[in-house]
Amino acid sequence: MPLADGDLSLTDHEGTFLALVQRIQPVTAYLVSKIYDGSPVSNFNTSKGKIYPLIRRLADRGLLDKHIVEGDARGTEQLSCTADGEAAVRAWVREIRPSHLLLEDPLRTKVQSFGLLSEAERIEWILGAKDQLAAQIEGLERYEEGVSVPFKAFVHDNAVRSIRARIAWLDSMLSHLLRGDMGAD
Repeated sequence: MPLADGDLSLTDHEGTFLALVQRIQPVTAYLVSKIYDGSPVSNFNTSKGKIYPLIRRLADRGLLDKHIVEGDARGTEQLSCTADGEAAVRAWVREIRPSHLLLEDPLRTKVQSFGLLSEAERIEWILGAKDQLAAQIEGLERYEEGVSVPFKAFVHDNAVRSIRARIAWLDSMLSHLLRGDMGAD
């Protein structure tokens, strides 16, 4: 079913998926799922159970083309973007939504319930989060060495700077906590 005029809107999940297909097409769903599995980025990881319904929805909207690989007895399908799919990806890339500006942050959300923790538990939580974020930077460095994506230097820099900003935020919280100034109001 072709798109209605102007109906190029994609969710971020759809846009991420379709942009990946567009960059490496033709590609199998299996390969896309392997790329998702190997990504250290949480919003890029998704289960195979979510990928196949997503493929079906994008194909039904006329954004994704599926065709059987010739000579493959298993009936493996290759995916590629249609012209409407490329237009939808382009529109998705150009759009900046309010949700893109102040990102969801489960750590920030959990801090709102710090009143439930003792001072020692708060310190332990902050130090544990810092350790895990430092390990995440190490993982990003390893991942960056073995992956080839467009504008890799900018993408990698954003991920590392974001994590370093979170570590600095945790350092500030720890400093306030140790001074007895948690600003719980």
